[in-house]
Amino acid sequence: MGKDSSLIMGDWNKLTVKVQDETVTTWLNGTKMISYTDKKIGEANGRIALQIHDGGGIKVKWRNIKLQKLDSSDLDINF
Repeated sequence: MGKDSSLIMGDWNKLTVKVQDETVTTWLNGTKMISYTDKKIGEANGRIALQIHDGGGIKVKWRNIKLQKLDSSDLDINF
């Protein structure tokens, strides 16, 4: 089963995003999707943007958005 199987079509999905320094890691319904590092992310301050790229008429809605600042004891957590 590939990562595409993590998406639940026609229902709400849980997307988790962890940003630590220059590294962003995402999980979809508990499955790690991608982790990447970008110096510009580490230099950024104060903004969060949610985006999806167009693909086959996908409709995206966001709800229950929660932000949590992680302290040093939480940095090794993998959601």
